[in-house]
Amino acid sequence: MHGRLPHALLFHGRPGIGKLHLAQVLAQSLLCEHKSKQSLACGACPACIWFAAGNHPDFRLVQPEALAPAQDEAEPAEGAEETRKKASKQIKIDQIRALSDFLNLGAHRNGYRVVLIYPAESMNPGSANALLKSLEEPSAGVVFLLVSHQPSRLLATVRSRCHALALTLPPRELSLRWLQQQGSKATPATLAFAGDAPLEAAALPDEEADTRRRLFDLLSQANTSALGLADFCQRLQPGLVVDWMLKWTYDLIALASKSRARYNIDQEKKLDLLAQRMPLLQLLRFYSALSSLRAISEHPLNARLFFDDLFISYKEIG
Repeated sequence: MHGRLPHALLFHGRPGIGKLHLAQVLAQSLLCEHKSKQSLACGACPACIWFAAGNHPDFRLVQPEALAPAQDEAEPAEGAEETRKKASKQIKIDQIRALSDFLNLGAHRNGYRVVLIYPAESMNPGSANALLKSLEEPSAGVVFLLVSHQPSRLLATVRSRCHALALTLPPRELSLRWLQQQGSKATPATLAFAGDAPLEAAALPDEEADTRRRLFDLLSQANTSALGLADFCQRLQPGLVVDWMLKWTYDLIALASKSRARYNIDQEKKLDLLAQRMPLLQLLRFYSALSSLRAISEHPLNARLFFDDLFISYKEIG
């Protein structure tokens, strides 16, 4: 692996396919002091034990504050929950600048120093430009591992200085077998709704699936009013409902175009009946409007009005 590894790797692909896990496995393998014949981490040497504990001196994980694990506290400090809610979803410039000593000093264990940045697209312009300086003039023995769901949001200059590795979805049969081995109750329908991303399927809560099915039952009934749909959703997160509606509408468009459902394979008969009476052009316009709503769905000014407008637009399709 020495001499052939680029100083910066960019793992990219859709969420839920294991990009971060792959980067972590590579990071541990680079730092391992007793690698296997396949150059994988042994899991037992001091370096592997430190890495598993999250305190290897030659490894840094850079991520938004909002993704950092909560501290275990018997009695959380007053206001701790509110502080966590306000935690930044961006990687800030100070976090990149804080790497300076780590990058410029030698390794503690006379091997690689590894920086893992996740998700890389959460860097703001200031932090991305600060990282660029290190990518342009990399220190000896330093490897940057960038993991991104949306590489197009990265600065072009950052992308150009990384060796990009596009990770694709595994075959559905392989994902189902893996889910079963993990003890997951995910079904083929669950995996399909997750866009065939196994980690995303494994993370879908059972109670969420029940709520989603009830909503889709209401959507398929012609006598359900827009206000009735809004009433059903008023205790749900707007962003979650928009994601569900995007997948529901995508499948309507697919069936109206004489294709097959992609996400709601267990609802295909209901969707097909609806698609037969919904004009394709109006479905496409509604899908476009949903995509625009996604940007404000996390923080709508009034959730009830948000749902009213969404479902009135849906019922107007046909």
